[in-house]
Formats: sequence, C-alpha cells, structure tokens
Amino acid sequence: MLLKLQNDALDYAWGSTTLISEYFGITPTKRPMAEIWFGTHDGSPTKVVGSQLSLQQTLKHDQRADRLPFLLKILAAEAPLSIQAHPNPAQAKAGFQSENEQGIALTAANRNYKDDKAKPELIVALSETFEALVGFADPRLIAEKFGELLEVSPSESFKNVITGWIGQLQEDGGLKQVFLETLESPSVDESFIAELVDLAEQCPSLVDLVAHLTAHHGLDRGVASALLMNHMILKKAEAVFVPAGMPHAYLSGLGVEVMLASDNVLRGGLTPKHIDIKELTKVLEFKVTIPELTKEKVLAQGLTRFDLPVNEFSFYRVFVSSTNMLMDLDLTGDLIVLCTSGTLAVSNSQDEREVIKAGEAVFVACDARKFSITGSGEGFIAISSS
Repeated sequence: MLLKLQNDALDYAWGSTTLISEYFGITPTKRPMAEIWFGTHDGSPTKVVGSQLSLQQTLKHDQRADRLPFLLKILAAEAPLSIQAHPNPAQAKAGFQSENEQGIALTAANRNYKDDKAKPELIVALSETFEALVGFADPRLIAEKFGELLEVSPSESFKNVITGWIGQLQEDGGLKQVFLETLESPSVDESFIAELVDLAEQCPSLVDLVAHLTAHHGLDRGVASALLMNHMILKKAEAVFVPAGMPHAYLSGLGVEVMLASDNVLRGGLTPKHIDIKELTKVLEFKVTIPELTKEKVLAQGLTRFDLPVNEFSFYRVFVSSTNMLMDLDLTGDLIVLCTSGTLAVSNSQDEREVIKAGEAVFVACDARKFSITGSGEGFIAISSS
C-alpha cells in the first residue's frame, strides 16, 4: 500500500502567515499557519488524496494496524510557543486515567492529558535559523544573567528578588525553587517583569531574547522563567532532541518535527492557556542540560539517520538527484516520506508509485518489503519499528 497524503495547516496564534506558504509554495490562508500534521493522530486527521477517508480510517478499513507510533509535522513559529514539558510514559498513562475519572472532557480548557502517550520530540531547522529555549541552564550561567540585571538596576525591591534567586541557585533544589517562584511568587508581578524588560535593554546578552518574548507575550511571568533556560539558535539542517520532562519553547523559525504520536502538553508560561503548576512540577526534571545538536549517521550517499533515544520509530533525512537514487531500501515498518524541497518519486516493490513535491507526503506500508526514492529533492522519513 502506497498512499499520497495531504493535510491543512492548523492556525494556532503563534504560527506564521508566510513561512510555510513561501517555503513550500502552499497557498497562504491569510491566517497564522502553525503546523501541518502527517500521521494517524485524531488531533488533525491526515487526508488520503483522492479519498474521503483519513489515513487512520483507510488503514482500519483495510484491516491493518491503524495507529502509527509517530507523528510528523511541519512547524512554523512567528511568535514564541509556551514554555512547556511533556510526560514520560508512566506519567501520561496515570494523568490520562486520572482526568478521565474526574470527568474532564478531552476538549476542556483545563485538560492536561489528551491521550496516554509520552511525547519525546525532535525538531530539525528548515529556515536559516530556528530559535528555541531548551532545558534548564547551568545555575552559574543563570546567575551571570541575573548579575547583569543587578548591575544596572536602581530598584532595591528588584535587587532583593534577584539576589535571593542567585543565593537559591547555589543550594540543592534551588533551580526548582527559583523556577516555581517565577510562576507563583507575588513579587514577580507585572511591575517586576516590566522592570526586567527595561533593564534587559542594557544587557547585551539578554536584550534580543527578552524583546522577542515581550513583543508577543507582554509582561508574562514566563519572561523571567525563560532566563533559567538554554537559548539555542539552530542553523538550517541542525536538529535538537527534547526528551520527556525537559522544559522547552520554540521561539521562531520553520522546521520539521517528529515525535511519538501524542498531544500531551504541560505549560509553564508565555501563554494565556491553562497552566497547572502542580502537574507541571511532577513532569519536569529539574536538572541542568548541556545543549547538544542531534547527530546523524551516514548510511549511504544521500541517506542519514538521526541518533534518537526512542525505540518506537526511526527518523532519516534523504537527498536524491539524477545521479543519486536511493533504491530498494528495506521496509522494517510502516513509514511516511515528507518532501521538503524539489520533487521525490516514491515507489515500492509492489509496483506502486507516487510523486510528491515540497510540502506533500506519502504513506508506505511495510508489506511491500522494499521501497525506493528517486527524483531531485530533499525530504525526511519516519518509520515505525514494527
């Protein structure tokens, strides 16, 4: 089975009106185009071209396993997404069951767990730069940022809060305490954030980040929380992996994202949406993260595999041309090929073939045993492990 796929862009408020349409040549909707999903998740059912059925419905109708373990997305951020974290498998199951027992509707604004799955994820930059906050920074680096603010602050009340945080960061559990204070402390009110914003204009290492956050989220407490995190700027083709429990926020840029097929999000700032600090604290791992780019292993000319610590699926990048074709690749599981530039011709050993251009995708079932990619373009492959 080989099926051409299509889906519509989700118009979340943080999305871009130009990034997806200009990069992929997709007709703009005149609304923010934030994400395009390819998979079997119910949050945005992927359509089968030429059919009235979704991919999940088609697989079920054909009496196949109708849920892929992964979800593949195009993501375009004009404004910063919320600071958030995702649960591990045990937390997802327990949280989903608990909220079901409480009778909280899946569509309720205060619902944390939309399913019982974990959501580790990888983002790969397609734009020239992709900006993100990823993981908690070393307390010494955080203290340096706070020190810059102290040097230019004339306010004793502001200095008292920042000095207290610097002291807490030197203690066991201090990172957690400071993070919670940015979200809960009465001292961190709008006047505090307003002063932080004004002072950041005098701090070269902080001004760009703080200005970007406040331009879109105003005097949100999350502006202070963001200073506890690693600020990463990915170059085109670079990638970073976000495991369960790691705080993160995508700030700007266009990318391809792959994850376990879940929509579980615990938010912690930079959002008008529901924030459950108690549940977020359960999910977060308050440990220092050293930002690292995800490595790729070259398997053949034009074919690399991302080094991911997940068992449910694998993820690949492909480059093909008239002089470099990827022929008779082994099919170990069901897969989706997403074209990100040029055109890709995908065929299988059952003599099925589809041609896709940038922004389009195909599903290939594992019963074909082999598949090939030719044409002239670039893309990504997500393939289930079974």
